[in-house]
Amino acid sequence: MLRLKTKRFVPAISLIELLVVIALVGILAAAVGPNLGGWNCRQDLRNDFENFNQYLNKVQSVAISRNKTTLVRVKETKRGYGAAYLRPFLLKNTSCTVNTRSEALEKQIPILTFPIETELKGSEYQCFYADGSADANSYTFSRKCGGKTYLYRSQIFGATGLISKEQYNYSKAIWDDL
Repeated sequence: MLRLKTKRFVPAISLIELLVVIALVGILAAAVGPNLGGWNCRQDLRNDFENFNQYLNKVQSVAISRNKTTLVRVKETKRGYGAAYLRPFLLKNTSCTVNTRSEALEKQIPILTFPIETELKGSEYQCFYADGSADANSYTFSRKCGGKTYLYRSQIFGATGLISKEQYNYSKAIWDDL
C-alpha cells in the first residue's frame, strides 16, 4: 500500500493583518486617550466634593452625639500638600469660635486635605450645634478639566443643618441637585 503524506494546514496571522490591527488600536487610543484624561479629572473633583460632604456629616454627627458645638476650619493653603484642608474642633463654649479651651478632634476625625488642582471657596469656619442646626454657608468646588470648568456646590441650611449637594449645569445656567 502506498501512503501519501499530506501537509496539515496550520492557521497563522500574516504580517499585514497584524499591522492593520496595530494601526486600528493606535487610532482608537489616540481618539479615546484624551477623553479618559478628562474623565479622570472630573471624577477626582467629584470624589473631593463627596469626601468634603461626608466629612461635614461626620463632624455634625459628633456634635449631636456629644451634645456639644463642633467646628470645622476650612483653610485654603498654597503649600505643596494641598489646596485646602479641613480641621475639626469640639468647642467648650456655645459660640462658634476656636479658643484655648477648644479641643481638636484630630484623633477621632483626621484632617482632610485636597489636592492643589481642586479650588474650594467658602467660609473659613463651619459650626454644627448640638440640636443638629448649623451656620448657614455655601462651599463651591471648581476644577478645570480638558479646557472646561466644572462646578459643585454644598449649601448648608442653618435651621436644619441639612447639606444640599448641587452641580452647575452650563447649558441651562442653573444648579441641579445631585
